[in-house]
Amino acid sequence: MRLYDRITGLPLNGLPEIVYSGRYLLRQKATLNRHTPLEIESLLCADGSGRCQLDGLTSPFATPEEDTEADLELFRDAVTSIVRLIAVGDEHPSPLMPAAIVSEQGHVNSLEQQLAEVLKAGHLHSIAKRPRIDLKYEETVTDVSRARRLTSSTYTHLASHSECWQSMSLLGVTPRKVLARFSEDDYSIYENRVYARLLDELDKYLTRRLKSLQALWDGLEEALAFSQSADLHYLLIREICALWGESYSPEQTEQQLKETKSTLETVSAQLKCIRGLKQDGLYLQVPRSLRVGASLHRTNILTHDQHYRHVALLWDELHNACQQANRAPAQVLEANQQLELAYSVYTGFILRQTLLRYGPLKNGSASWANHQISIRQNGLNWQLMVDNNTKLELVPWACSCALPDDIKKLPSQRVICWPGIELEDSVDAVLIGCALRVSPMDLYVVERMGALVDQVLSRVMLAGYAVPVMPLPGPVAMAGQIIKGLKVQGSQLQILNRVADEDAANMQASFAKHARPELGQIFDSRLKELQALSRCPVCAASSELITQNDGGFSSVCKQCETKRYWRKVTGTGWEYQQLLNGIDIFRVNGRRSMTFPVDRNL
Repeated sequence: MRLYDRITGLPLNGLPEIVYSGRYLLRQKATLNRHTPLEIESLLCADGSGRCQLDGLTSPFATPEEDTEADLELFRDAVTSIVRLIAVGDEHPSPLMPAAIVSEQGHVNSLEQQLAEVLKAGHLHSIAKRPRIDLKYEETVTDVSRARRLTSSTYTHLASHSECWQSMSLLGVTPRKVLARFSEDDYSIYENRVYARLLDELDKYLTRRLKSLQALWDGLEEALAFSQSADLHYLLIREICALWGESYSPEQTEQQLKETKSTLETVSAQLKCIRGLKQDGLYLQVPRSLRVGASLHRTNILTHDQHYRHVALLWDELHNACQQANRAPAQVLEANQQLELAYSVYTGFILRQTLLRYGPLKNGSASWANHQISIRQNGLNWQLMVDNNTKLELVPWACSCALPDDIKKLPSQRVICWPGIELEDSVDAVLIGCALRVSPMDLYVVERMGALVDQVLSRVMLAGYAVPVMPLPGPVAMAGQIIKGLKVQGSQLQILNRVADEDAANMQASFAKHARPELGQIFDSRLKELQALSRCPVCAASSELITQNDGGFSSVCKQCETKRYWRKVTGTGWEYQQLLNGIDIFRVNGRRSMTFPVDRNL
């Protein structure tokens, strides 16, 4: 079996010990679990069975933790909703949890409304205390003292079983044991089985629903608390609140929080009531092994009884609400494949959002600092390119499990994008190993991607700082010696600080007159890079670069007080540091502060 590992970019022969859904592409045709044929380049995704069988090879699928299922469903709904908006022409929808999802999930649905009415009327409690029953008759051999009713075959049985005789005389047989009939209440009639299994299914449904509502409420509470936080930088709060505000205003968020809390309390009370019914009464009399098909048989009792007819109505409503959970394996496989495709679109959308700082994208590209930035989709992956050179490759993977250990070491420009559903709080760092959390449930989703992109593009600018332009013709060198911001040594010229427009024009004219065209182009490129580097990356104000003895620089923005340092730490090792309010903490500043090393050979 030939596979391709999307994460590592390496081919694979045979199935791994554990198969992660969405990680592999098929390099040959195969049939998954004997129900769905897969073509070449098809995504190998889970079908809900927990088993992966391809052409005689079998391995288990990795399964998510049970306590993450609610978050996974919210993530799936949010990504699908955002991608649907993009597909219909909305170029800039909010990358965070859509308002429609929050509103739909946060209200009491039709099943919960119907269940509340049934519980309030006491129909289920009446069935639990006074159920319909049937009489069940059994024939068994017992002591004469226990026999209350004989059967039609009692005398025949006694005549042929002498071991049941007490004594025998001329007058006849005195029995010791006889075949007797006993009657007992039968609680396991069809209608009562439906009632018991309804309680089981309602317990499962309400448990899942409660987890989903709790996850939604936690997200809303986090968003509301974030906007009121005192220890975060105001620029970060303003940026994220603007994204959240595209879906909700603070007043709407607070109102939705109240409605979600009310629904949470309602569902919690219903779950408590259902579990109470399972602890007493009829439920305990019906064996758990007795099952009921999804389609009910409409008996007279289920149709006309004043209490049991509500059991049938609840059963149908519950079946409609759980249709997605009861999908066939082929449907689950298709849904997981579609989720991987949608997540790739969502990742590309987040990448475009972060690049808006560098200029508007036209056909996926923009001009910046004399460079051409472009993004390109390669299969499901996204590539950030500078002058047609790949600087960053994003590998979207809608993995619902914890990341496996075998992908922790990847090339520096290859980054895994995954939802990070199993993470409770990961806002202290941009990357977790070689993975970037990208999820609409994360308020920092654009900030994370932005911090990564900023580092990549900052490396491009820093690579050309103070790199000599050479060899200089004599007249060009003489012209450069008197211009502020330039440093001329022999036949080499370095651009160390911003050059006035008039001086830049004079130098360009000197290059055009006395130097080769290629040398003039290099000077012009270095000049534009320095102009971009002189602008504050936080507020875009012009800030002076103060040259250091090691060839680096320092800079302090007079407008927002952002401090930047570019310094040499080892032989070829350099470090760039950007501080806002004197600190570099991602949780506090977001993408506005950073520290990263650069290996630079001049």
